[in-house]
Amino acid sequence: MPQLEQTEFFVSQLFWLVVTFSFLFIFLWRISLPRIGNVLEKRERKISEDLTAAKELQIEAEKIQETIENQLKQARTDSSDMIKSSTLSFQEKAQAELNKLDNELDIKIEKSAQAIEKNKNDSVSQIQTQINEITRLTLSKVASFDISDDEIKKAVNSIERSIN
Repeated sequence: MPQLEQTEFFVSQLFWLVVTFSFLFIFLWRISLPRIGNVLEKRERKISEDLTAAKELQIEAEKIQETIENQLKQARTDSSDMIKSSTLSFQEKAQAELNKLDNELDIKIEKSAQAIEKNKNDSVSQIQTQINEITRLTLSKVASFDISDDEIKKAVNSIERSIN
């Protein structure tokens, strides 16, 4: 290779090599490397600050999550209590309505029973009156004699007692 031959240009080439290398070395040592170091330090500091901020945000998020969970538990408990109380209230109201209806039905049943009993007694009375009338008419037609209503009633009552 012609560049490495020991000729008149070799010394000048070594000189410029040393000068260029020295200039690059000093330039890198004094200007470029400190700037690169500063950038790396800033980047490292920014990363550590971001990590610290992220940890703080994570802790804050965990606190918020815990608060939300506590509020959800409280809301569930409150809603459960409200459901229980409303259920009990509805049951009490339903029981009161049932009792009211039972009382009304008892009153209506009692009135109906009284009406039935009255109708029965009226019917029995009418039947007895008609039996007395039929008996008096039959005896007057068959036997041609009159019997008083009191005698007919006594006879019918004695026959009813013997049947019952």
